[in-house]
Amino acid sequence: MDYPKNFESIYTGGHSGLDPGFNDEYFIGKRMGAGYLGFPGSPGTANQLGELVNAAKQGVKAFEVTALVPDTAETIPKQHFKEMRAIMKLSGIKPSVHGPLIDPAGFGEKGWEKEEGRANNERRMFKALADAHTLDPEGNTPVVFHAGNGTPGKVFQPGDEKKGEERFIWQKGAAINRETGQIAPLEREHKFRPHDPDNLEKGGTLFKPEDQVASANRSEWDNELVKISEFAKSAHEVIGSSPIHLKAYQNARVIEQKDGMHFIDEKTKVELEPLKTEEEKDAYNRLQKADQFLENAQLSFNAAFNKAYKYGTPEQKGDLKKLAKDYKNDFMVVEGYVEKKGKIIGKDFPSVWGPVNKQKMIDKYAIELGKITSHETPEIFQEAEEFAVENASKTFSNLATQAYDKWEENSPILAIENLMPGMAFSRTKELKQLVEKTRDQFAENLVKEKGMSKGKAKKIAAKQVGVTWDLGHLNLLRKTGFEEKDLIKETEKIAPLVKHIHLTDNFGHADTHLPVGMGNVPFKEHLEALEKKGDLKGVRRIVEAGNFVKDFKSSPHPMTLRAFGSPVYGMKQTSGGYWNQGIGTMGAYFGGYGTINPQTHHSIYGAGLTTLPMELGGNIPGGGSRFSGNSMT
Repeated sequence: MDYPKNFESIYTGGHSGLDPGFNDEYFIGKRMGAGYLGFPGSPGTANQLGELVNAAKQGVKAFEVTALVPDTAETIPKQHFKEMRAIMKLSGIKPSVHGPLIDPAGFGEKGWEKEEGRANNERRMFKALADAHTLDPEGNTPVVFHAGNGTPGKVFQPGDEKKGEERFIWQKGAAINRETGQIAPLEREHKFRPHDPDNLEKGGTLFKPEDQVASANRSEWDNELVKISEFAKSAHEVIGSSPIHLKAYQNARVIEQKDGMHFIDEKTKVELEPLKTEEEKDAYNRLQKADQFLENAQLSFNAAFNKAYKYGTPEQKGDLKKLAKDYKNDFMVVEGYVEKKGKIIGKDFPSVWGPVNKQKMIDKYAIELGKITSHETPEIFQEAEEFAVENASKTFSNLATQAYDKWEENSPILAIENLMPGMAFSRTKELKQLVEKTRDQFAENLVKEKGMSKGKAKKIAAKQVGVTWDLGHLNLLRKTGFEEKDLIKETEKIAPLVKHIHLTDNFGHADTHLPVGMGNVPFKEHLEALEKKGDLKGVRRIVEAGNFVKDFKSSPHPMTLRAFGSPVYGMKQTSGGYWNQGIGTMGAYFGGYGTINPQTHHSIYGAGLTTLPMELGGNIPGGGSRFSGNSMT
């Protein structure tokens, strides 16, 4: 007999939960054995040992040791990890670890903290890998790291497909100045521009985020060239007509002695007359003053060259290398350095016309630098997620390499987690790029450092680096216009990389961390997509429902078993009684556990679970066992 899913009455009447056709309203339509399901420890406490004991009492077979807050994670005693390992081994619980909320690309409270910040974050993240290995030295414990934790990301909105736009278009984002760490906001918007009169009445000219990245680079590079020009111009104004008044000293060098300055002609080696007229003396002083501006111009040129070479194209780097060779030769002459067999052995006395020659040299090479970069501006600014892929993949590949150096085949798995809109790596495309680049760099490290074949290195990298797919984070794309079918497609694309799953529900607008089935996440469809396109064998599925625990003071695990219709009598049972049918055991409103499990009978005769010790799942306080809530340490 088929029963309706919902009932208008306040209890289910006499419906039998043993009827295989009965399902309650919490059931999501996808059965899953309890052996695959677990939950995390509270992120607000270092007592993860106590959290594990609580999980063990509830019969979970997967537990995520949570070290989200970096300083709290440092408060967990090392002995507790060994104790947790013993409990897990006794109870058959499989561990995972949620690493600290640290940005792998090097972002911190003050923005991007450059290579030093990235390296510091990497060192701190490695502790989570070491702790994970302690929990299971003979396995491959998944360690969850957020793909970013401070890196700004792209925000998309639905496009107008009737106008030829893509289904989703890039609306907002950020660009990073790779030299300074400065963050520049990007936004798709229309602006009124005088060079585009045809669009003034149509809402203005469209500026896309990618156009703004290019514009930021042009502005930044123009500013670099302007700095050189301004200092050179100031020097030129100070020099003025000085060369005319000092024409006789064009090849002269200055030797300062106690009796004054002596001018020696470099070509004839003849000493020239000292400066006599006021015009000559004033001209000489102006050249010395101009030299100060030229020093600044030279420093600006060096800084610009540095950025051009660091962020230019391979072709530009080739041209810049040739420019550098010519510049060096001219610089040695202008500054009076004496070179022998490629080594500087001394320096001549300063040239009277040195500032004049230096100004010409700087003007010459500033023009050459401008020509080299005229068609393609150096990419000083880079879109934030592209920037994060480069830096975060370096961190993750280094972590994977260090772990393999210590533990080889028993290294923990790096399971990189997707984030919510507005943060980097909220969508599949960029997350895949991060994982694939990490794998490539890790494999390259194994080939170089271990002498491993490329084939074996790639196989190890594919095993050790993957994704934690957070379905709650993914669902938040709804608030930017994504529909259910779009979310399922994201899951299908990422499925081959998934090593770990976070199951958490919400309504698509806030990361509320509800138990499965209490929001609008289409879990059934997502899990079927993961099974079809990926390999979920042995993949741990952690239900993150911290807000539910906080607000309702109740464990979400019974709700999870009910939502997935987990078997009552076996972790992997596929037939018989299911937790989602338990509601049918109540025959009347005041019937207690119903006829199949009378509470009064058990309390009188002592056969109920309620009279068992806590370590066996009952209510009676136990002693000092590992399941009693008391640490053995």
